[in-house]
Amino acid sequence: MKPFTLRVAQPTDAPALTELANQYTYQHLDEQARQDGFLTGSFSVAAVQAMLASVPGQVAYYGSELAGFLINSRLELPQYGPLVQEIMRQLPTLQYQQRALAEYNWFFYGPVLVSQPYRGEGLLRQLFAANLGTLAGRFDLGIAFIAAENAHSLRVHTQALGLAVVGEVHVENRNWAILVFPVL
Repeated sequence: MKPFTLRVAQPTDAPALTELANQYTYQHLDEQARQDGFLTGSFSVAAVQAMLASVPGQVAYYGSELAGFLINSRLELPQYGPLVQEIMRQLPTLQYQQRALAEYNWFFYGPVLVSQPYRGEGLLRQLFAANLGTLAGRFDLGIAFIAAENAHSLRVHTQALGLAVVGEVHVENRNWAILVFPVL
Protein backbone atom coordinates (compact mmCIF):
# COMPACT_ATOMS: atom_id res chain seq x y z
CA MET A 1 0.00 0.00 0.00
CA LYS A 2 1.37 3.39 -0.98
CA PRO A 3 1.94 6.00 1.74
CA PHE A 4 -0.60 8.73 0.97
CA THR A 5 -0.80 12.03 2.78
CA LEU A 6 -4.42 12.94 3.50
CA ARG A 7 -5.63 16.28 4.79
CA VAL A 8 -8.59 18.63 4.69
CA ALA A 9 -8.76 20.35 1.30
CA GLN A 10 -7.86 24.03 1.25
CA PRO A 11 -8.96 26.75 -1.22
CA THR A 12 -5.43 26.65 -2.64
CA ASP A 13 -6.10 23.02 -3.70
CA ALA A 14 -8.98 24.07 -5.98
CA PRO A 15 -6.94 24.53 -9.19
CA ALA A 16 -5.35 21.07 -8.89
CA LEU A 17 -8.69 19.49 -7.94
CA THR A 18 -10.39 21.12 -10.90
CA GLU A 19 -7.69 20.03 -13.33
CA LEU A 20 -7.77 16.42 -12.12
CA ALA A 21 -11.58 16.27 -12.01
CA ASN A 22 -11.94 17.50 -15.58
CA GLN A 23 -9.62 14.72 -16.80
CA TYR A 24 -12.11 12.11 -15.56
CA THR A 25 -15.43 13.53 -16.74
CA TYR A 26 -17.73 11.44 -18.91
CA GLN A 27 -17.06 13.55 -22.01
CA HIS A 28 -13.25 13.23 -21.67
CA LEU A 29 -13.14 9.45 -21.30
CA ASP A 30 -13.66 6.82 -23.95
CA GLU A 31 -16.13 3.98 -23.43
CA GLN A 32 -13.46 1.62 -22.06
CA ALA A 33 -12.16 4.16 -19.51
CA ARG A 34 -15.72 4.93 -18.34
CA GLN A 35 -16.02 1.32 -17.17
CA ASP A 36 -13.75 2.26 -14.24
CA GLY A 37 -16.01 5.15 -13.25
CA PHE A 38 -16.39 8.75 -14.30
CA LEU A 39 -17.45 12.18 -13.09
CA THR A 40 -20.38 14.04 -14.58
CA GLY A 41 -20.36 17.63 -15.80
CA SER A 42 -17.41 19.95 -15.83
CA PHE A 43 -15.69 21.75 -13.00
CA SER A 44 -14.43 25.29 -12.54
CA VAL A 45 -12.02 26.59 -9.93
CA ALA A 46 -14.70 28.98 -8.62
CA ALA A 47 -17.26 26.18 -8.23
CA VAL A 48 -14.78 23.91 -6.45
CA GLN A 49 -13.76 26.76 -4.13
CA ALA A 50 -17.43 27.41 -3.30
CA MET A 51 -17.98 23.73 -2.49
CA LEU A 52 -14.85 23.56 -0.33
CA ALA A 53 -15.93 26.70 1.54
CA SER A 54 -19.37 25.24 2.29
CA VAL A 55 -18.30 21.86 3.73
CA PRO A 56 -14.75 20.57 4.26
CA GLY A 57 -13.46 17.99 1.78
CA GLN A 58 -10.37 15.82 1.61
CA VAL A 59 -7.30 15.59 -0.61
CA ALA A 60 -4.77 12.79 -0.88
CA TYR A 61 -1.25 13.27 -2.16
CA TYR A 62 1.40 10.76 -3.09
CA GLY A 63 4.54 12.80 -2.69
CA SER A 64 3.73 16.07 -4.44
CA GLU A 65 1.17 14.53 -6.82
CA LEU A 66 -2.56 14.84 -6.19
CA ALA A 67 -3.70 11.21 -6.08
CA GLY A 68 -7.34 11.73 -5.20
CA PHE A 69 -9.95 13.90 -3.57
CA LEU A 70 -13.35 13.96 -1.98
CA ILE A 71 -15.40 17.14 -2.24
CA ASN A 72 -18.55 17.83 -0.22
CA SER A 73 -20.96 20.74 -0.42
CA ARG A 74 -24.02 22.40 1.01
CA LEU A 75 -24.78 25.39 -1.19
CA GLU A 76 -27.95 27.37 -1.83
CA LEU A 77 -30.32 25.87 -4.41
CA PRO A 78 -29.50 28.38 -7.22
CA GLN A 79 -25.78 27.57 -6.97
CA TYR A 80 -26.40 24.04 -8.21
CA GLY A 81 -27.31 22.77 -11.66
CA PRO A 82 -30.63 21.17 -12.63
CA LEU A 83 -29.74 17.68 -11.37
CA VAL A 84 -28.89 18.74 -7.83
CA GLN A 85 -31.78 21.20 -7.74
CA GLU A 86 -34.16 18.33 -8.55
CA ILE A 87 -32.61 16.14 -5.86
CA MET A 88 -32.97 18.95 -3.33
CA ARG A 89 -36.64 19.32 -4.25
CA GLN A 90 -37.13 15.60 -3.54
CA LEU A 91 -35.45 15.57 -0.11
CA PRO A 92 -38.77 15.93 1.78
CA THR A 93 -40.15 12.81 0.04
CA LEU A 94 -37.08 10.53 0.25
CA GLN A 95 -36.56 8.57 3.45
CA TYR A 96 -33.73 7.04 5.42
CA GLN A 97 -34.51 5.14 8.63
CA GLN A 98 -38.15 6.30 8.56
CA ARG A 99 -37.24 10.01 8.38
CA ALA A 100 -37.36 12.36 5.42
CA LEU A 101 -33.88 13.32 4.23
CA ALA A 102 -34.83 16.99 4.61
CA GLU A 103 -35.18 16.45 8.38
CA TYR A 104 -31.50 15.57 8.75
CA ASN A 105 -28.56 17.94 8.93
CA TRP A 106 -27.20 16.80 5.56
CA PHE A 107 -24.54 17.61 2.96
CA PHE A 108 -23.80 16.45 -0.56
CA TYR A 109 -20.94 13.98 -0.88
CA GLY A 110 -19.04 14.13 -4.15
CA PRO A 111 -17.46 14.41 -6.53
CA VAL A 112 -14.90 11.90 -5.37
CA LEU A 113 -12.02 10.61 -7.45
CA VAL A 114 -8.96 8.41 -7.19
CA SER A 115 -6.58 9.00 -10.09
CA GLN A 116 -5.98 5.92 -12.27
CA PRO A 117 -2.37 5.25 -11.14
CA TYR A 118 -3.52 5.05 -7.50
CA ARG A 119 -6.59 2.85 -7.83
CA GLY A 120 -6.61 -0.46 -6.00
CA GLU A 121 -4.58 0.94 -3.09
CA GLY A 122 -7.47 1.50 -0.67
CA LEU A 123 -7.35 5.26 -1.15
CA LEU A 124 -11.10 5.74 -1.51
CA ARG A 125 -11.67 4.00 1.83
CA GLN A 126 -9.02 6.24 3.40
CA LEU A 127 -10.61 9.39 1.97
CA PHE A 128 -14.07 8.27 3.08
CA ALA A 129 -12.88 7.50 6.63
CA ALA A 130 -11.03 10.83 6.88
CA ASN A 131 -14.15 12.59 5.64
CA LEU A 132 -16.31 10.93 8.29
CA GLY A 133 -13.79 11.90 10.96
CA THR A 134 -13.76 15.52 9.83
CA LEU A 135 -17.56 15.84 9.63
CA ALA A 136 -18.59 13.78 12.69
CA GLY A 137 -20.67 15.92 15.03
CA ARG A 138 -21.28 18.51 12.31
CA PHE A 139 -23.68 16.58 10.07
CA ASP A 140 -26.05 13.63 10.40
CA LEU A 141 -26.18 12.41 6.82
CA GLY A 142 -24.25 12.50 3.57
CA ILE A 143 -26.21 12.41 0.31
CA ALA A 144 -24.64 11.20 -2.92
CA PHE A 145 -25.91 10.80 -6.46
CA ILE A 146 -24.41 8.53 -9.07
CA ALA A 147 -25.37 8.09 -12.71
CA ALA A 148 -27.10 4.73 -13.17
CA GLU A 149 -24.72 3.93 -16.03
CA ASN A 150 -21.73 4.41 -13.69
CA ALA A 151 -21.96 0.82 -12.47
CA HIS A 152 -18.42 0.76 -11.08
CA SER A 153 -19.02 3.75 -8.80
CA LEU A 154 -22.42 2.44 -7.69
CA ARG A 155 -20.90 -0.93 -6.81
CA VAL A 156 -17.98 0.58 -4.89
CA HIS A 157 -20.18 2.98 -2.95
CA THR A 158 -22.85 0.45 -2.03
CA GLN A 159 -20.75 -2.69 -1.52
CA ALA A 160 -17.40 -1.38 -0.29
CA LEU A 161 -18.47 1.79 1.52
CA GLY A 162 -21.98 0.80 2.58
CA LEU A 163 -24.02 3.65 1.13
CA ALA A 164 -27.75 2.94 0.90
CA VAL A 165 -29.78 3.68 -2.22
CA VAL A 166 -32.89 5.63 -1.15
CA GLY A 167 -34.27 6.76 -4.48
CA GLU A 168 -33.65 7.75 -8.04
CA VAL A 169 -34.18 10.75 -10.23
CA HIS A 170 -34.45 11.22 -13.98
CA VAL A 171 -32.88 14.46 -15.24
CA GLU A 172 -31.67 15.43 -18.70
CA ASN A 173 -32.46 11.98 -20.18
CA ARG A 174 -30.36 10.14 -17.57
CA ASN A 175 -31.18 8.16 -14.45
CA TRP A 176 -29.38 8.78 -11.18
CA ALA A 177 -29.32 6.79 -7.97
CA ILE A 178 -29.63 8.79 -4.77
CA LEU A 179 -27.60 7.31 -1.92
CA VAL A 180 -27.07 8.18 1.73
CA PHE A 181 -24.76 7.33 4.60
CA PRO A 182 -24.79 8.29 8.28
CA VAL A 183 -22.02 10.47 9.65
CA LEU A 184 -21.18 8.90 13.01
